[in-house]
Amino acid sequence: MKGIIFDIQHYAIFDGPGIRTLVFLKGCPLCCKWCHNPESQLLKPQLSYFQEKCELCGKCVKSCDKNALKIFEDAVIWDKDLCDMCGKCVETCPNNVLEIIGEKKEVKEIVEVVSRDKIFYEDSGGGVTITGGEPTMQLPFLLELLTNFKKKGIQTAIETCGYFNENIIENLTHLVDLFLFDIKLIDPEKHIKYTGVSNKKILKNFKKIYEKVGSKRIICRIPLIPGINTNTKDIDQIITFLKDIDYKGAVHLMPYNKMAKTKYEKIGRSQDYIDFGDLKEKKIEIIIEEIEKESYEVICNE
Repeated sequence: MKGIIFDIQHYAIFDGPGIRTLVFLKGCPLCCKWCHNPESQLLKPQLSYFQEKCELCGKCVKSCDKNALKIFEDAVIWDKDLCDMCGKCVETCPNNVLEIIGEKKEVKEIVEVVSRDKIFYEDSGGGVTITGGEPTMQLPFLLELLTNFKKKGIQTAIETCGYFNENIIENLTHLVDLFLFDIKLIDPEKHIKYTGVSNKKILKNFKKIYEKVGSKRIICRIPLIPGINTNTKDIDQIITFLKDIDYKGAVHLMPYNKMAKTKYEKIGRSQDYIDFGDLKEKKIEIIIEEIEKESYEVICNE
């Protein structure tokens, strides 16, 4: 079985306990305005172009049998409909300006790579974290990966936006040791406005998974986006939701950063990038205090 991944990162420490290996799968049902991995959203490989490094030598254009590339107004333009992702332009470019993001990989290839780090997991209490994108977008591939990791004795975690059909929860809870589950907004209209989808399914799935696995196997994570969900009202709504379902686990905060701008530019989506501004340290401290006063353990992943 093959799936589409766009990266594997080693020695991560903020995506679950201990030292971890991160496997990034492509595809996401959300389109968050602040997404820091915009290259993860499409469920297929895509071409990345770093214009600032391009010398307009034209070698990539000449290498393309499909005539999918041309030079226009000091940049190389890519016709997505003509391109078949053969990779010839990437190989030809002398400055590594072009890159194909996303590659089909077999389950056994990924398991082999991840298993090389097993000694670090055993010493630190770590494991593998499957992220994205949204891992459940490639469900058969995800389940096969998780099954093989479990056979190898590797602790498993997934980072999820929670937007999936509830009928897969049973399978997931058997194979996933830890759910890192994002709660972005409770207000339904704001959630649709800033992520593109309703949060009804997300909140329902969080509750169902929590009821099945308990607080040791699911962590609520809140991305803190200035002006979007950092005001008292939005934080209080998340706290109220957690209290209403009697959640006893930790709350992880993930402060917004501006590092994704170049990523948007490289995949031809510079018009979609939004700078939400700076998140002041004092504001983070206030949010931490607000959540801690409700007896939740708060960890800030800066």
